[in-house]
Amino acid sequence: MRPLLALLVLTSCNAGSKDAPSKDSDDSDVVPQSVCAAQGLSEHPWDTVGPYGEHRHDVAADAILPLGDAGWTLSENWTGCDTLMFVTDTLPVSDLNPVSVWGSDLDALLEDSPKNVQWFFVSRQEGPDAKAAIGGMQTQLDAVLAGMKKADRAWWTDRVHVVTKPAGKLDGWVGSVIASGIGTGGFAIDRHQQLRGLGSFSDVTRSNASDKWPWDNNLAMAARDARYLDKQSEQQDVLDAQVATVVPMWTGEVIQEFAEMDVTLPDATTMAGFDTFQIEVDMRCPDPTKAEVGNSEVGNCGAWDYLAHLWLQEDDGSWTELSRFITSYHRETHWVTDATPMLAVLKAGGTRHFKWEWAPSWNVQPTETRLNLRFSNAAKGMHPTTTTHLFSGGSWNSHYNEAREPMVVPIPAGAKKVELWSVISGHGSSPADQCAEFCNHQHEFTVNGATHLAEFPEAKLNEGCVSELKNGATPNQWGTWWFGRGGWCPGQQVNPIVFDVTTEATAGQDATILYRGLFKGVTPNDNGGDIVLNSWLVVYE
Repeated sequence: MRPLLALLVLTSCNAGSKDAPSKDSDDSDVVPQSVCAAQGLSEHPWDTVGPYGEHRHDVAADAILPLGDAGWTLSENWTGCDTLMFVTDTLPVSDLNPVSVWGSDLDALLEDSPKNVQWFFVSRQEGPDAKAAIGGMQTQLDAVLAGMKKADRAWWTDRVHVVTKPAGKLDGWVGSVIASGIGTGGFAIDRHQQLRGLGSFSDVTRSNASDKWPWDNNLAMAARDARYLDKQSEQQDVLDAQVATVVPMWTGEVIQEFAEMDVTLPDATTMAGFDTFQIEVDMRCPDPTKAEVGNSEVGNCGAWDYLAHLWLQEDDGSWTELSRFITSYHRETHWVTDATPMLAVLKAGGTRHFKWEWAPSWNVQPTETRLNLRFSNAAKGMHPTTTTHLFSGGSWNSHYNEAREPMVVPIPAGAKKVELWSVISGHGSSPADQCAEFCNHQHEFTVNGATHLAEFPEAKLNEGCVSELKNGATPNQWGTWWFGRGGWCPGQQVNPIVFDVTTEATAGQDATILYRGLFKGVTPNDNGGDIVLNSWLVVYE
């Protein structure tokens, strides 16, 4: 490996801090305050029991990291709400630029980073190369801190650490993890004290001339992993606090392409007491000892963004789609999606037959899978009693809207609320307009004369899926995950589009619903892709 910079500043004496910065100006004193309380974050005590391990999702054991002449002990500096991010100097900027990503962008990394992060920079190089890399990062850190406002400088001085021994010289499990498959590019300890992998640092805004991978790596992209781990921890807190009846399906088996099973649901009386239905899917790489990404398309985690569905088999043998997801490029995913309208489909309870499907037969993508059905009562004062399927999609061309007849649905006299639910995603594309994956296809639903339009203006935008990180998308995938799509993003649940049509669909009367698909306001062109669409009228009583 090459040295990062021929600089000799070697030490960092940063100490851990459990205090948050004040919001005062540079001229005000910093007022110590718990970082967890200041940011409204839940606190998780250090796990002193374990069992501990060195693989993804294992509980992290205690360790002492050398920071200059001091030792930084994980357990002693554990606030209960911090994410610990370890970034190595292994990753070059690009195939054309072998300089480590450590060489720049530290300021941008900290600017985009959540405040509840401890950053650790650990060199994987040896001898003089490691010495130069460590010194170079410390010099960059000193310069970045010097340019900050007083409160920010005080905060990050205690939270950005340059480990003064290279990974090969570290005692204990940290050095082992960095030397192993899961930590060569870095790893994290999340707020639940679990080991997690880091993803690609490719930046879609930095193109290069390489004929292999045309985007440079950028250190600042690591902040996206930190934000994602925050959201995952917060999501887990919500699930842990929820009073729910959880029906487990797959519980960690490695399965491929699809799998089916009979599941026993609560009885009809119990089902009638639920007003919320969620589907939780945790898809992990089949080998926890290796990195998420492989050296080719046949790696550890599945390489491709495929449609994933949870299906329910009806008595007549047909299948009802309960939820839809898109697999990621070489990354683990954890989704929780609302499927409340499907309570009406499942209301009889008892034994039902389900199928989880996420890969085609020509690329079966073996995956360690966990899938739970979560039923709960959120005191909404109503629950879905009927869910009527309306329209499906099809080939996206000039014939798409042909033979679509209006649907007439009687609305019960006791209806409290009526919603039009639709799950829409466009796949494949024509050379001319890149429909239906990369275009803003539009979907017009008319309920008793009132029109509701679903559309996807983020399609084809360079960072259209980056904006979806706040909505559960998986960041830093090892593929072109950033580009906006027509109704979906790689590594994310396909979120239902919901229109409240209670005022149009009057209780005790019929509702007439029409649908048509449009592109730029008119009938779509020929030679397009496909629209995968299911829509329902949902009545709550």
